[in-house]
Amino acid sequence: MRLFVAIDLEGVTGVVAEQDTARSGPAAEMARRHMRADLDAVLAGCLAAGAREIVVCDAHDDGRNLDPAGLPGSVVLNSGPAAPHSMLQGIGPGFEGALFVGYHARAGTAAAVLEHTWNYKVFSACFGDVEVGEFGMGALVAGHYGVPAIYLSGDDKAALEAEALVPGIVTTVVKRGITRLAAERAGKPTLSQLVDGPTALAFGYGDILAVARAFSEYAPTAPPAGGGGRGRQKAIPTYTLTSGKSVRDEIIQDFKGKR
Repeated sequence: MRLFVAIDLEGVTGVVAEQDTARSGPAAEMARRHMRADLDAVLAGCLAAGAREIVVCDAHDDGRNLDPAGLPGSVVLNSGPAAPHSMLQGIGPGFEGALFVGYHARAGTAAAVLEHTWNYKVFSACFGDVEVGEFGMGALVAGHYGVPAIYLSGDDKAALEAEALVPGIVTTVVKRGITRLAAERAGKPTLSQLVDGPTALAFGYGDILAVARAFSEYAPTAPPAGGGGRGRQKAIPTYTLTSGKSVRDEIIQDFKGKR
């Protein structure tokens, strides 16, 4: 089994403030230790579930947050800012599932910890009438290659967002948002308990067409441009209508992996 993991920082255990997501400083160093601890817990679960290869993308800011030292030999880490698939660098055909670790809710979500979409200049990103955040866009990019989104960890609002787009997805709430900069923190055992003993991670594949079905007929909008934010803009698949098919039909084909 091959699995893909995209890990962001704002949804990681214990992260609640802008100082935590900065490039340097004591708070940032502590946040990155939490980031690695959350990743290690998920990797342990993946390996216990039978994964033979796990590709990880460091998806926060410039992609230079994780120290590769001590990672299992079956783990491949993608780092750095100038990558064609950005927050999903390394994704492609042949993975059984995509996991989104440390993810946050989309811009404008009430009481969501450090909510945003790409950067703080973007207030909304939509496909037709469906508003999406970084998880929704990532799930669509993964689906483009026939890879279903099977897991998300983050705050309670990020979990609700993922469950609305992909019914049946497994989620772990590591903190409950009070305001954008305050949360009730669940602590590291939340993730580690999931992978204790033979239980491993119970991956729920759910309905991988759910996101596609939510899209009515529309012309896809271009992703907003901008820089200087906490998230890295993703490479969004483009859709060209052929043989009279609608854009929605094209997207459904992507989610089925039959492109």
